[in-house]
Amino acid sequence: MRKSLLFVLLFLFTAYNSLAQNAGTIFKETFDSDNLPTGWSIIDDGASNWMIARSDIAGGIPNELQFGWTPPYEGTTRAIYSSVNFSGITSATLSLKHNVDVFENSVEPGGTIGIATSSDNGSTWNTAWSKHYDTDGTYEVFEIFNSPDLGKDNVMLCIFFEGNSYNINFWFFDDIYINSQNQIDISLTNINNHDYMLLGENEISFSIQNMGETNIESFEASYTINNETVTESFTTYLGPMENESFTFETSQYLELGNYELDIEIISVNGSTDENTTNNIMNKNIVVASGLTQKIPLIEHFSSSTCGPCVEVNSIMHELTEANPGKYTYVKYAMDWPAMGDPYYNGDGAIKKAFYSVSAVPSIFIDGATSVNGIITQDDIDNKNNEPTIANIRGSFSIEGNTINVVADFMSYIDLQDVSAFISINEKTTTENIGSNGETEFHHIMMKMLDNADGNELNINAYEYQRFEFSYDMSLTDVEDINDLEVALWIQDKESKEVVNSRFAYEYCNHVYPAQNLKLEPNNNNLIISWDAPQEGEPSAYDIYVNNVLTAENINGLSHSIEVTESGLKTVEVVAKYDDKESVGLFDLIEFTVDIEENDIENISIYPNPAKDFVKVTNGKSQMAKVKVYNCLGMMIEEIEVNTNEVEINTSNYKSSVYFINIETENGSFTKKVMK
Repeated sequence: MRKSLLFVLLFLFTAYNSLAQNAGTIFKETFDSDNLPTGWSIIDDGASNWMIARSDIAGGIPNELQFGWTPPYEGTTRAIYSSVNFSGITSATLSLKHNVDVFENSVEPGGTIGIATSSDNGSTWNTAWSKHYDTDGTYEVFEIFNSPDLGKDNVMLCIFFEGNSYNINFWFFDDIYINSQNQIDISLTNINNHDYMLLGENEISFSIQNMGETNIESFEASYTINNETVTESFTTYLGPMENESFTFETSQYLELGNYELDIEIISVNGSTDENTTNNIMNKNIVVASGLTQKIPLIEHFSSSTCGPCVEVNSIMHELTEANPGKYTYVKYAMDWPAMGDPYYNGDGAIKKAFYSVSAVPSIFIDGATSVNGIITQDDIDNKNNEPTIANIRGSFSIEGNTINVVADFMSYIDLQDVSAFISINEKTTTENIGSNGETEFHHIMMKMLDNADGNELNINAYEYQRFEFSYDMSLTDVEDINDLEVALWIQDKESKEVVNSRFAYEYCNHVYPAQNLKLEPNNNNLIISWDAPQEGEPSAYDIYVNNVLTAENINGLSHSIEVTESGLKTVEVVAKYDDKESVGLFDLIEFTVDIEENDIENISIYPNPAKDFVKVTNGKSQMAKVKVYNCLGMMIEEIEVNTNEVEINTSNYKSSVYFINIETENGSFTKKVMK
């Protein structure tokens, strides 16, 4: 599958060459400035394949270095920096972010990239690190920097590609660091908590890598959040370049709101870290009363007069057909590179201006990230695994040529000054044929309700805002009134970040939510009751307690749940309409239980955090069933037990928070585990 060569944005990078020779950074490149700095050159026959893209596909922040397939080039091509001072350096480490998109139809997909040095003005290049890649993906390199030019001054350094450029589509590079290798050096590589966390007790997790030459056997770390600092000691055994994740034993109870989480490595092996520049990280955290799954929004600018759009359309159609229910899609027909696409309209012009689009094809995922090519399976998978704080449910029906849309936008936090967007698309069109040879197009935007600028949205926590619109589709270019879809999304127009999105349910009445939720304690039971929706007849109701599905397919308007632990309980009731469901009806209650002895004190889960497995044991009674839920409240595994111990394989779990629900003869208990 050959991607098109997109328009060139000539923004090249700046370099910073630190002269600190005993510790810290020797060379740093973040590709952020707009001009090619003095000292950089791309002078070989592959020079025209290199450029700067205004994107963040490699995992850093815009801009980044891009190597493209066209014009076809075979051999070794280098982007060269003229002089790095390695005087006094005997050992060093390399870190690098990159993303490769291979050409799957080639005989030998992919290619080799690397970092090399030269101390004889480029006559001889010594490879310090290289690797062949033949699989799409985003990668982060942490390796020993091996070069015979260490210890020398005035050393040239290059990023190189080796192979046939026809075997890739694009390769993106960002954040290249070369650090002197100290005896003792921990690098804090990640704060593992999501940007969104649940109201209540939260564990704090982080990852480190041993960047030094000495094995790490212990270290001390602290975190600060909500004006409280927690310091703990950790034991481990990490060899050079090995990495591991850790969780603080002391969790933090967090109320609703915005927080800054800071984590710092204080000491290593009982002494001071020789390189403290990589010991501190911080992250902005939003604490919500509930979380839900992210459905990414793909916005695609294309045209039937655009030759390069043909292959991109084909790739995107193949990807979306393989991922039903995992995305929302809107394609805006444009009127260039030549006039002729008859489905270009005023709403598309507004969206073009909103994103400052000047060429097709251009694709955006969740608004904030522009992808100069296509969306990959990894992009969709990563987005689907993100939690978010807003839920959307909508439905549409048809009366003659008129479409009637009802949409509910719900939030688990106060969500102010954002916009709700509603796009009516035709799933497949065949009458907007232009000059590029395509005869079929997908997800074509016909009309945006109420307008393409969006609808003002201000929601208080636990509430929803409803929009209802009707439109005569005979005023559009719609070909088949029975082939429509409606895309719904919430977006911050200033940052362009899409909070969440979803397709509306098709050709049916609206999925109205339940009303008037009441929570009443009764001894050690929580009585949950609600009223039926204002319209519609749900087939059943699901109940979530603390974001975990606790009771499903309830037929009445009340349900009793045994509570085994005191604390804040969040309750959400979702109305189900066969295979469809409403937004949730939400409330919370502080609950106190009075149980002298129960299984919760006898249940043990270890190791926590888990790697390849986690064991659940009950020292008091047999367990009947164990269920595992992800942080979004979705059950991902259910195990029949009938023993006192069960081992759960977590090797395929992604790094996140999970809830393990254990059913025993004395009740049902839930514990949290990190992966």
